[in-house]
Amino acid sequence: MDVTFLEAILMRKGASKLLLVLTVCLFGCTRGGVSQQAAETVSEAAPDPTQRVRPPCVAGQFYPSSADELRGMVRGYIEAAHAPELSGDLFAVMAPHAGYIYSGPVAGYSYAALKGKQVKTVILIGPSHRGMPLSGAALSSFDAWETPLGAVPVNQEVNRRLLAASSRFKLQDAAHAEEHSLEVQVPFLQSVLAGFSIVPIVFADAGRANVTAIAEAVASIADDTTIVIASTDLSHYPEQKAASEVDHAILGAICTMDADRIETVDREQLARGIPNLHCTACGLGPVVACIEAAKKLGASRGAVLHYANSAEVEPRTADRCVGYGAVAFTGVRRMPDTPPAAVSEGELDQSQQAYLLKLARDTIARYLADGSRLETATKDEAMQRERAVFVTLTKGGQLRGCIGQIMARYPLAEAVRNAAISAATEDPRFRPVTVGELASLHIEISVLSPMQPIDDYQDVVVGRHGVLVTRGMRSGVFLPQVAPEQGWDRDEMLRNLCAHKAGLPPDAYKDPETELYVFTAQVFGEPHGEGRATE
Repeated sequence: MDVTFLEAILMRKGASKLLLVLTVCLFGCTRGGVSQQAAETVSEAAPDPTQRVRPPCVAGQFYPSSADELRGMVRGYIEAAHAPELSGDLFAVMAPHAGYIYSGPVAGYSYAALKGKQVKTVILIGPSHRGMPLSGAALSSFDAWETPLGAVPVNQEVNRRLLAASSRFKLQDAAHAEEHSLEVQVPFLQSVLAGFSIVPIVFADAGRANVTAIAEAVASIADDTTIVIASTDLSHYPEQKAASEVDHAILGAICTMDADRIETVDREQLARGIPNLHCTACGLGPVVACIEAAKKLGASRGAVLHYANSAEVEPRTADRCVGYGAVAFTGVRRMPDTPPAAVSEGELDQSQQAYLLKLARDTIARYLADGSRLETATKDEAMQRERAVFVTLTKGGQLRGCIGQIMARYPLAEAVRNAAISAATEDPRFRPVTVGELASLHIEISVLSPMQPIDDYQDVVVGRHGVLVTRGMRSGVFLPQVAPEQGWDRDEMLRNLCAHKAGLPPDAYKDPETELYVFTAQVFGEPHGEGRATE
């Protein structure tokens, strides 16, 4: 961008406003307002004088240096984002890294996807605009990174694990000193998360060997409280129409999560001879590293949350445009090869089953009476292990409510308590259960095993396997007991699952693009119940 154009913008915006820089980064369910606690927790903490803190290098340029102005701007972007609800677990997002008035509205979609998530560690992966390091990837040795909203700790324990996992990682603060691609992500994180740490990673070598090594190391240290953020631009600097064409082509490839496809589309677009097209995405290497790491954790699909380009904000950039996009990567979290607490049929004995059934009934009664939740304190180790569960309510042999989780998130007793309340009051197919109905309800609990992907639908065993089907943004699940209760064979079950639970074509389970996961369950219900029904 030339100086004359910058001066024109400054005159229009006022000299005290942001210095607008058109270098942009786009790398990388529940609704509600931005968490004020998340936005203010860090800024209220007194700085530790013994810590080494990286100061911001682009505050007052890419984003406001005033904490109040910055907080209000970021909150506004996030609250204005109306992204679709995402199915499955969220593993990573792509976010832009330009001056906020250009790419901030798009970044708002990326970070709105994190609202309500239990994130403790954020892996930030971005490109080095200054070519540092020449090889490998640069970590930050600082104790914290500061923005006008406060200081965010750098997770040095994760740094140590990355250094041990691959010799390609180096502690190299010089690579981060003047780099904006990751710094501009931090105020957004401070506005949606609380109690988190960051692991900033930048690299310039986008060769497949380097990208793969970085991805493998990141995947090896991630857990279910980790999110990966990829920072990248889209096209630089074609005219607006060409920019949109290039950007949608590369976004489509990115959503396939196929590294070969992404590289092919990148080459094809650059070979078109489009005037002033410098790149399809300035952080394409970090994007692929993010995708490869997310795939190892269980991500299987990408979804574009929003797209825009600089000309939509400033029409005078229409002949020299930059694109921005927000993408989310979701799937079903893979369990370890040998999970320490895998569920198997018959694992819970009769007394444990009776305890959980009574807990479910007492929980519903208490919640309907006064809105409170029973305590689940117990010394039984089986109740303290994290489990995925469903609670099914029937009345007169007809389904009255069924809600649960397909991934283990809570200790078993707590998971049953939560699912019982949800089944009674939150199943969108039914009105909430009333106190007068409770005595006529039959309660059944299903304790699930970890999900296992399958390549062939004929591997599904009716009566043994529950099935999760997912394609694109649609998914549906049947518990193992559903097919036998309905008298379905395998194909009937899968057709009903696709059509009536996932909203897919009935034969979608035969499509190679459709993903199938199976699981088993220990199923038990109250004695002398009133029967079961389709979940």
